[in-house]
Amino acid sequence: MQIQAYRNTATPYQQPAATTTSTAAATPASASTVTLSNEAKQLSQVYPIPQPHAPDLSKVKAGVEQYAHIQATKMKYQVASDMVNIAMGTNDGISAPTAYYLSHNDPARAATVEQMVNQQQVNTLQAYVDASESTRAC
Repeated sequence: MQIQAYRNTATPYQQPAATTTSTAAATPASASTVTLSNEAKQLSQVYPIPQPHAPDLSKVKAGVEQYAHIQATKMKYQVASDMVNIAMGTNDGISAPTAYYLSHNDPARAATVEQMVNQQQVNTLQAYVDASESTRAC
């Protein structure tokens, strides 16, 4: 790909007649060279390109840390709430944080499974008692 100097043959804007570019005398460009006109060189000196600066993230960092702390507290509460519901036998399932906690904590998982087995046995015995009482009443 060749990029060569801009040659203005038409004059859409009024330019002084004395201004000419010396692109005709330039050496032939190869595929890896870029040729800049004198006007482009002058513009790059007059209007330097501003360099971006790094933003101050100290306030954002404090907000993110506070948000992470709040989210961690909410998840701990959710795990505790699910564990109480399991222990009381009123659970309708567990949340994602509780599942993650139980998958990484073997003693808690074993206690939860044991409690659910005990609760299932209690429910089965209660169903048996209810069925027995209904047959006696007849």
